Formats: sequence, structure tokens, C-alpha cells
Amino acid sequence: MRPSGERIFIHCATSFFATALCCAAPTYTAQAQSAAETDSSTQFERAFFDRFNPQTALDILERVPGFTLDTGDDDLRGFGAGAGNVLIDGQRASTKTGLEEVLERIPAGSVERIELIRGGGPAGETAGQGIVANVVLLEGARSGSWSVEIERAPDGLFYPRAELALSRPLGRWETTTRINGYWERFPWKTFTRRNIDADDELVSFQNETAPSSLGEIFVSIEASRPLGGGELTLNTRFGYSSFERNTVRTGVALPRTSPDTPIDLRRINFDSEFFEGEFSAEWTRPVGSGWSLKLIGLGSIQDASQSNLSTVEDPIGADPVDSTFALDRLPIELLGRVTIGRGGNASLRPETGFEVAYNRLDSALSIANAGVPVILPAADVLVEELRGEAFANLTWVPAPAWTIEGGLAVEFSEISVSGDAENQQSFTFLKPNLAINYRASDRLQLRLAVRRTVGQLDFADFAASADSDEDRELAGNPALGPDQTTRLSASFDWRLPSGFALSVEAYQEWREDVLEQILLPSGAFGVGNAGSAEVRGIETTFALPLTAILPGALLEGTINLAEAEFTDPITGQVRAVTDFENPDIDISFRHDIERLRFSWGFDFAPRTDIEEFFADEEIFSARDTFLSIFVETTRFLGVTTRLEATNVGGRGFPFERRFFAPDRSGMLTGREVVERSRRTFLTLTVSDTF
Repeated sequence: MRPSGERIFIHCATSFFATALCCAAPTYTAQAQSAAETDSSTQFERAFFDRFNPQTALDILERVPGFTLDTGDDDLRGFGAGAGNVLIDGQRASTKTGLEEVLERIPAGSVERIELIRGGGPAGETAGQGIVANVVLLEGARSGSWSVEIERAPDGLFYPRAELALSRPLGRWETTTRINGYWERFPWKTFTRRNIDADDELVSFQNETAPSSLGEIFVSIEASRPLGGGELTLNTRFGYSSFERNTVRTGVALPRTSPDTPIDLRRINFDSEFFEGEFSAEWTRPVGSGWSLKLIGLGSIQDASQSNLSTVEDPIGADPVDSTFALDRLPIELLGRVTIGRGGNASLRPETGFEVAYNRLDSALSIANAGVPVILPAADVLVEELRGEAFANLTWVPAPAWTIEGGLAVEFSEISVSGDAENQQSFTFLKPNLAINYRASDRLQLRLAVRRTVGQLDFADFAASADSDEDRELAGNPALGPDQTTRLSASFDWRLPSGFALSVEAYQEWREDVLEQILLPSGAFGVGNAGSAEVRGIETTFALPLTAILPGALLEGTINLAEAEFTDPITGQVRAVTDFENPDIDISFRHDIERLRFSWGFDFAPRTDIEEFFADEEIFSARDTFLSIFVETTRFLGVTTRLEATNVGGRGFPFERRFFAPDRSGMLTGREVVERSRRTFLTLTVSDTF
């Protein structure tokens, strides 16, 4: 019997604390002397990270003890709601391309220090975050970083990756630029598909290969300068991405012989590409004692297309039968935001403002089987949303050990669908939040928080879609509404001068209007609002210096254990929500031998199970145990040379589909079992800063 999440957690916690008490002696080590404690933060000077040979600000943040980067939640509506847990010079990055991209374009030489803030950051900038990292940059820094990577895939071919990041003052402008590009191939080890009927008899057997490749090139730039008594910051990112997968399935005669006798053949050629661009402008200006005004404008566009050709020969040598689909999508987003607030060390730090956004998706899908068009509901639609939000936040420090954060946002939106399907909906949402932070000591912080959020709809769900690999076609749903989540959490953050850190958060979520695959009013299957769900879990982050037994060694990890309860609208049974993953565990170890200028380590993740539910099928899949091992040195020409083996010993990705008729409330009609795995990749990376 599989142990429960609580039992796993108790076992892990007991083992962890026993090890921690032995290894994390509460004395300052050489590596911890660069970390300074204040009442509500820990400061890590740049020299603290030198032994890790960081190339960018992202590399530095990944080495902050006990800190896990939260890049923000793109699934939440509103620019403010999606804030991550990183600030740059005290400000949130005014871009939606992701925190990792912003941090990767900042060379490590431009970072002065990292401030780890506990117990609430600036109002609104990092809403809902108990621990925030502030990246403090050097003014006028001239620095850069570069890296070149060669990857050897299991099929013996080599693939390149390169990137360059620069930080330079240009006149009155402070600029950072990143250029990155790569092309890589993902060959599966030849795997099998077995189709099994309701009586558990083998119906068909296929050998399959599905090599895929991905290539991208992107340029991102940030420039800031004083203007009009304030600071103007411009951001842009643009580039191109292309993905290709060529699947070959060979049917084998039954009963199987040795060698297998091929009887039919199917080829699936899938191509996807997009051009993408984003531009944003932010202007911040002091408007009084401790007060500041911030204006943000942002726009993004993506021109995306997918095409697929599926050819079947049954039997091999017969005239081929073709199936095709073509999908074109053009999403556009425009956003404006005005905020006025008071920062600094004042006991009351209010913030208020409003936000206006316009979202649009133009989607067109065409499908044909053997030259005969297939009609799906909402195959050609235009989806538009106009949204407005007013908000007010307040951070209150009633006593040195206490911080209370609260806020309320009111959202009004209208979504319209036109084309093959038509509909218009209006929504009003209240989004309150409250957090109480208590600093029990300089080493221990406690936090209790409750927050209500509204999910960002994926406009692609309003339109029809197809998956040729799995022979699945889904209708669009013009009547979708956003899901809502109320989250209650209690957490603590404990840190010792030795570098030991432990953060634990227990949480309970109540989700409404959950988005799941259902039978739509049109009679087709697609995404719809399917009811309510509860999710509960424990998230743990730790950093454990192993100085007492292995000088220069550090063990870090995250352990997320959770369970979900959702009443299935089709079967009436209680199950997990779709795409629910449990457990989610990542452990990393690094050993730096500074006198030899050499490091080694590994990353480990145990098996994770995933469940997906469609109206007439359910999917059980997993990512088996993951292990990567690396060695790193700066002994050659002073540059950082790293050799890494990924998927050591191979990694399995088992996959099983169960089919029902007419839907999952009916009888099981069969199963498809896929056994697939990836072999070991080798990667050589050479990088340096200047």
C-alpha cells in the first residue's frame, strides 16, 4: 500500500532534523561570514557566491540558502496577482516574459548583494509572498557573461546552445542585453504501444519512434534612465521558436513473432512555430515624503501556427490515407497600470491604483480525414476580453516583531466570442488578501495568510483543438468562466548562522468553477467549469550545510506533498483534479573543493505520478526517478567548464490511457499502454564572466 503524504512527510522530517542537528553546527563557517543578519532580512554579499562561479543573477539566486525561486503565476488574472518572489533594486520587473528571463540577462558582475526579506515586502510588489529576494545591482556596472554548450544526445548527434549577457551604461541609460539561441533534439529510446480490449486481450502492438527537435533564438533588452524627476525603464523581448516531431508507428502481427513482422505503418509529422514580441515601459517618480507614483504599460503579441500530416499504410505498401490539420492563432495582450504608494520603513505603507487590460485571440482550425473535412464546434473564433481592476493594499507594522499585510481588489470584465460560436459574459470578482507575520527571533519567522485569487483563462480553450498523436479532437467552449481559489496557509522560516535554512508551509485551498474536460451543451467534449475542489498539502524547502562531515558540501531540496478532492461531474466519484502531481520532490547536492578549484554534485527527483481526465478517457502517467551528475572546474584558462550527465541510467515515462463509452460513466472499452524512456544526455558547458 502506498504510504500517505502525512507518513512520508513525518519520515522525511524526522530524518532531516536528525541529520541537521548533527551537521549544521550553529557556528559561523567561512561561507556564512558574507551573510549579515538584520531585524527582518539576511544580506548576502556578492563574495558569498564566488565559490559557485555564477554567470548571471539567476545563478546567484539559485545558490541562496533555503530560497526557492517563484517566478510568479501566469495562471492568475491581473499583473499584480502574478508577482513572483524577486525584486530588482526594490522593484518588481515590469514584464510578463518571466523572472528567469529577466535574471538571466543580468551578468553576475552587476550584482552587489542579495537581500532576503522575511515578513512582508513592499506593498503590492510581491503580494502573498512570505520570503522575498531583492537583487541589489551595482550602479554603472560594466560586466558581461557568456556560455557555449554542446549536448550529445543518446543517438550520438551533437547540438549547440549559446548565450551572451551584457550590462553597460550608454549615455544616461543603464542597459542589460541578452541574446540566446539553441537547437536540440529529443530522441526517445524506441518504445512500444499496446492496445488491450475490455477483456484484457492484446488487440494490437506497435513499435514507435518519435524524435523531436526544438530551436529558438531570442533577444531581450532593458534600458533605464532618469526622466521627469523619476526613473524610466523600457523592456523588450522578441524572437522565434520552432518545434518538430516525426513519429513512426509500425504495427506488428499477432501473435507476435521473433523478429516482429510489420503489418501496417503510420507516420505523423507535426510542426509548430511562433514569432513572439513584448514591449513594456515603466515610469516611477517620488511624489511626496516616502510616496511614489508608478505607471506601467505593456503589450505582447504572438503569431503561432501548427500543422500536422498523418499518413497510414494498412497493410504496408497499400495506398496511403492522409489526415491533416492546420491551426493558426494570434493572441494579443495590452495592459496599463497606475499605482501610488508609500514605501520605506514607515509603520503604515499604503498602496492604491487601477489596472486596465485588453486580451484577444484569433484562432482558426481546419481538419480533414482522407480529404473529408471534419467539423468541430468553435473551430474558427475570435475571443476578446476587456478587464478593469481597482485595488488597495496596506502594510502595517504595529510593533517591531509584527507585520500585517492586507488588500482588496475589485475586478470587472467582459468576454465576448464571435465566429463559429457566439457568446458574451460579464464577471465581477472580489479578491481580498490578509497576512500576519511574526518575527519570533532573528532566526525564526512565522506567517499566517489567506488570499483569494481568480484564474487567467486560456483563451485557446474557447476554440477547438486537435492532438494527432493521441487521435483526440476537442471542441471549443464559448461559455467558459474563470476559476477562483481561496488559499489559507501557515508557515515558518528558520535560519541559522551556519547557513542551515528550513521553510515549511501547510496550506488548504478551496477551488471553485474548476476547469475540467466535460460533455459540452454542443454534444462534443471540451473544457468547461466543472464544480468545486479542495487541495491541501505541505511544501518544505531546506538547505543543509554538511561542513561537519564534508567541508564545502551543501544539500538542498524542496519537498511538496499534497492531495486533492474533486467530485467528478461525469462519474460522481471523488478523484484528484486533472494534471495533479504528487509527490514533487527535488534534492540537490554540491561539493566545492576550493583549493582544487573543483566542484561536483547531483540532482535527484523520485518518481512523480500524474493523472489526467477527459470526458471519455482517463490517463495515468509518471516521470520515473531522475538523476543528473556534474563535475565543474575553473582550472582551464580560468573559465568555468562543466560536464553533466542527465537521465543517468535512463528515465522512464510510463503512460496508460483507459477508454470508456459513451463517456467515463459508461463501460471500460479498452486500454492503451505505452512504455517509453529516455537515455542519458551528456552536456559540456564552457562559460565565463567579464
